[in-house]
Amino acid sequence: MDETIQEIILHLGELKEDFDTNKKLKEKTSKVISILTEAADMSVEKALMELEEMNALSLAPYHRTKVWDIVSLLESLQR
Repeated sequence: MDETIQEIILHLGELKEDFDTNKKLKEKTSKVISILTEAADMSVEKALMELEEMNALSLAPYHRTKVWDIVSLLESLQR
């Protein structure tokens, strides 16, 4: 597995385990982790779509920043 993907999964795990994370965000992060661990051809694109859907969620500023950091890491893999 790519080193960047492992780093992203680590960040997602931290976000999921954060005490203040709401249920919806935990569900989304779990889904993104499973997408990325599948190592399918389109896993990065699928993960990005899931993370972009989090915009509709009511997130704390800290969580929103963390999500966008993860999105940036994923986007760097597309280049």
